Amino acid sequence: MLINGFNVDIQRKKVKNINLRVYPNLQIKASVPEKMEIATIKRMVISKEEWIKERLKKYEEQIRLTKRRYISGEDHYLNGKRYLLKVVDSNAPSVKIENTKSLVMYVRKSSSVENKEKLMNSFYKEQLSIKINKYLPELENLIEVKSEGYSIRKMKNKWGSCNSEKKSLIFNVDLAKKNDSEIKYVIIHELLHLIEKKHNDHFRELMDYYCPKWEQYYNSLNKILNDNKMC
Repeated sequence: MLINGFNVDIQRKKVKNINLRVYPNLQIKASVPEKMEIATIKRMVISKEEWIKERLKKYEEQIRLTKRRYISGEDHYLNGKRYLLKVVDSNAPSVKIENTKSLVMYVRKSSSVENKEKLMNSFYKEQLSIKINKYLPELENLIEVKSEGYSIRKMKNKWGSCNSEKKSLIFNVDLAKKNDSEIKYVIIHELLHLIEKKHNDHFRELMDYYCPKWEQYYNSLNKILNDNKMC
């Protein structure tokens, strides 16, 4: 819901008071009593405008200060583990896992940061595809639903999304940085939207059943990790 220029995710729950949060991925969420009127919710959000702006500014600054340069010695993450990046001059661009501690980027010495980032994202896409191709069929059988396929792309504020009409799924390429449990949580989350579109009590009951630790994974994906990706 757009309120005074802020895109706020409203979640109606069995609570007595409004709980407003701003997350490191710049998402704004408000847990509100089930029967609270929209006008009341809007007034509360507007009253917190300065606080929201301060939190957003803080997180945006953290994002800016930790922007990647793709140089040797940087920390990068894969499968929930930290790797040191080694950049090697080469006319055949690629990224490879050298051992349990290093990622090697083969790229021209004159290559721009933007091109290095594209190369790294292509590598992450390949790695994430391996995981999704492994877990998606298993989880579809478990939940007894069937998607019509998936795509992987860069997403600013979401780890995944589901088009319930087309039964198609989209996953954030940066999920490749996360561990298997977190990847499976996101897949389950999106598959359950084929059953329940909204984040209501029924959806949470389904999450509790198919992914009992889902709140733990949700919280871990909404922290600032040392890989400098905002979760």
